[in-house]
Amino acid sequence: MLEVDWKRLARTTFQHRCPACGDGELFSEGYRIHDRCPSCGTDLRGEHGAHYGGPIVLGYTVGGVTGLLVLTALGWAFGLRTWVVWTSVGALVLSIFLAYRTCKAFWVWFLYATDEIGEAGEWGEG
Repeated sequence: MLEVDWKRLARTTFQHRCPACGDGELFSEGYRIHDRCPSCGTDLRGEHGAHYGGPIVLGYTVGGVTGLLVLTALGWAFGLRTWVVWTSVGALVLSIFLAYRTCKAFWVWFLYATDEIGEAGEWGEG
């Protein structure tokens, strides 16, 4: 069974840090993750495409929930009007972009915790 240190999970996810050491910056630029942690050298690559599917699903889930909450709150207060629907769609799209780095950081932690990505030198060069 997977043992979870919830404080470390929250800190490394929301601060976008390496799941192994908690010190190294996870992202090199934008949404791109370092191949190796700049602090401890842990291999963060994983299999080809390992960093895409999970964060996308998580990001769209966050966006969908946000859009529904905004639609519910504004719809309750003002009724179902055109501007309420478009505001909800805008909140949905904006929240996907704002949450994606954190979703990706969580996914890297998940891959590390389940031994899908590993310690320095575990993967061959190339």
